[in-house]
Amino acid sequence: MTLPKGKNFGSMNAPIEEVLPFTEAFYSVVRMRTGSGEGFVLLDKGDPIAAGFHDGSQDLLGESALSFLSDEPSPACMLFRYDPDEYLKAIDWCREMGYEISTEAGQAPARDEERMPEETSAPVLTDEALNLILSQPGVIAVSAFFEGFAVQSAGAADFDRIAAVAEDLLRAGSKIAGDMETGDLDQIILETPGGKLIIAPFGDLSLCILTAANANLGLVRLALRSIRWSE
Repeated sequence: MTLPKGKNFGSMNAPIEEVLPFTEAFYSVVRMRTGSGEGFVLLDKGDPIAAGFHDGSQDLLGESALSFLSDEPSPACMLFRYDPDEYLKAIDWCREMGYEISTEAGQAPARDEERMPEETSAPVLTDEALNLILSQPGVIAVSAFFEGFAVQSAGAADFDRIAAVAEDLLRAGSKIAGDMETGDLDQIILETPGGKLIIAPFGDLSLCILTAANANLGLVRLALRSIRWSE
């Protein structure tokens, strides 16, 4: 048995403490590559459960691996999401190999169906999720809207006007995607010299993200993907 691969939901070059907020909604593993070797951190909704690191001269396990990886200023990180079964297999493998950070923190969920962690069938929007997007460099405002009306927002903007415009763009984009038979609409990105606008379906709602012109869209899209349970 090996560590399950999971579903890739993004990558970034950043210290591990900046990566953790992207993993707080689900079970995941962050695979990391440094200048000298590679490692991983297994996460239970943002909390480190196990870690390992290997290079040509050393093998670090558990707390020592986490400490070493936490000191890396900008490792290459690839984020993978686990379903409950993959997460349980990952815990079992880490225990067998000695990668657990602590027995108490790494205690696996019960295996009976009543206590197993469950995958939710629809995304859940919280203030923390909105703030995760808002905290990305260059993001000015983020709003969830329904039928052209803002229902949940963060940042500084005229949300009612933005929601109305975003609804028109979303409907036009959905029609174009349908006419082209290219599948369901995933995102609309509008770029102008003055800024960028990202619109994406989110369960029964839609999200609209307003950014500065120099915003890092990769980080914004990673934050968006990390809160979209239905992906």
